Amino acid sequence: MRALIRVTAWERVSPWRRVLGAFVRVAILIGILNVLFMLLGPPIGIFFTAKWEARKLPAVKVAPQPLSDYSVSTETGTVLSYFGYEFEVPWNASFKEKVGRVMVQLKFQSGQDVLFIVPDNQGGLLTEIVQDKSMHMENLGPIFGDLMNRSAYDQYAALLNTTPSSIRAFGPRAEATRGVTLLTVKAIAVGPGLETGVFSFEFPDKRGFQVGDPRKSRRADLEVFGMGDHYIEIICATTKDGARLSQPELNRILKSLHRVSGDSTATLPAPMASQRN
Repeated sequence: MRALIRVTAWERVSPWRRVLGAFVRVAILIGILNVLFMLLGPPIGIFFTAKWEARKLPAVKVAPQPLSDYSVSTETGTVLSYFGYEFEVPWNASFKEKVGRVMVQLKFQSGQDVLFIVPDNQGGLLTEIVQDKSMHMENLGPIFGDLMNRSAYDQYAALLNTTPSSIRAFGPRAEATRGVTLLTVKAIAVGPGLETGVFSFEFPDKRGFQVGDPRKSRRADLEVFGMGDHYIEIICATTKDGARLSQPELNRILKSLHRVSGDSTATLPAPMASQRN
């Protein structure tokens, strides 16, 4: 949903970062569609393109399910404040941080990594793909249609809810073409935890999606919308053997996330502060 400088190699797994390089694959998709349209006709071309994407990456068949576990970790943790937002992590080990212009990477000695991102562009993933001149994807504007005018949350929801079975190849032409294009973007942009599950969540002041089931994956991407129509991306992962994420830990981060006055970058005790390295 924005054009950001890649700070670290791990950071490149962020959906928004990966999208910056995805235009090549989307362009290939469009080329394939054009050939199939000429050879087989639009409906058959769309049908086989959707099947091809599903065979290449079966995870695109996964659609969001409501989060069922809202329990919150009560472990001693650390309050963090970056870019005008504050949140708690349920770990109090020392950590190293690497701060960029709109993102910060935190590496805890206990084995957890957190990438906290506040994008420049809050218009939505699809809007960013079309409007980012470096991607040369202006021709996708008519394909995305009215989604371009919808909220960032609605755009991401449309992306996640697109599956091969949701595409009606022999239905309205514009709808089918948009569906197969969204399916390709989904295969590129959504985190690697997609195959383990996607969950929609709602809190009083925010809502969003969690890509990745911590019971099955060592990584979970939290796409958080709200808080004055702002969008935040938080990627959590474990890098040490034996270190695992849990749903209550992720819920602690989600529930505590809120805006604060000013543009601070600091750590505070919760109840005992951790030391940066």
